[in-house]
Amino acid sequence: MAVETSGLIKDQLLKLSREDPESIKVLSAFFRVNVLDDKGNPQVPALGGRSEFHEGAIRFTPQFSFQPGMKYEAFFQWPARALPSTQLFSLTFAIPSPPPDPPTRVTAIYPSAAALPENQLRFYIHFSAPIASGEAYQHVKLLKANGQEVKRAFLELGEELWDGSGQRLTLLFDPGRVKKGLKPREEFGPVLEPGETYRLVIDKSWKDANNQPLASGFEKKFVAGPAIEAAVDWEEWKIEAPAAGSREALVIRFPRPLDHALLQRMIGVESAPGKTIDGEISVADEERRWEFVPAQSWPAGPLTLLVEKTLEDSAGNNLARPFEVDVFERVDDKPGPDFVRIPFIVTKK
Repeated sequence: MAVETSGLIKDQLLKLSREDPESIKVLSAFFRVNVLDDKGNPQVPALGGRSEFHEGAIRFTPQFSFQPGMKYEAFFQWPARALPSTQLFSLTFAIPSPPPDPPTRVTAIYPSAAALPENQLRFYIHFSAPIASGEAYQHVKLLKANGQEVKRAFLELGEELWDGSGQRLTLLFDPGRVKKGLKPREEFGPVLEPGETYRLVIDKSWKDANNQPLASGFEKKFVAGPAIEAAVDWEEWKIEAPAAGSREALVIRFPRPLDHALLQRMIGVESAPGKTIDGEISVADEERRWEFVPAQSWPAGPLTLLVEKTLEDSAGNNLARPFEVDVFERVDDKPGPDFVRIPFIVTKK
């Protein structure tokens, strides 16, 4: 945006610009724009910028854009040698603020199931917009059915576990109270007890990156069930292969829910070793269903699912070992490969 004087005597401007090419510098001294404070007083110095003759007017373009929500005042006065009049002209103006963004809300909490194992390890809280970091543990509580808060439920980290967008928080239960045989569990007991009903509560006062509170509070109600202490067994997965030449979804069904975030990045499809097929992943059925839609039609023939062994369920068990492994026992004589390769065949229907 720029500010112009209008209604000037065009002949005088043209004459002045022809006779004195440096006259624009003189006029600049008589044409300025200042920021106004809350009381309406001009702040010094005036804004930096460029003045120029423009189609019978004098235009001032600020070095930096005028800011929404701020007030400005423009001043103009002809130099005495240009015209006999020394009348002062001024204009107060403001750039309208953009409409406020809609209030941020909680869009999902994972795991999404209503029954979770007592050794549940983490939650993912998703928001519709970035959230201010540093206050997560003040606004999230775990309550029992009677309303009593479960104290010391979460592992409170100095650096909260936000994704790059600031819209997903990873909330960890204290592993010392989840894993058996550790002192915090012996001293304070487990976080979850089988058969108990709980509510993970997020209060409305939590502010987003624009310093605005959430649109509303949010809670996830769930029942704690028996612990899951077995490694994830990929041989129990059910693979539904798509038709060659189509863009149907490749579907994997799991016997128990797996980690929502890890499912987005720890399973891939290869047409040959090192040749990944591009596509989109979605997760459904309380994280028991994984779908992959390719960017291009499926080729006929053998393909491979490439699965990282660190893929976990919600209790921290992965493809290599259960979470409740005894760290004092030797688990593997030799480290194995980091991936499991699961072949499947795509045929024409």
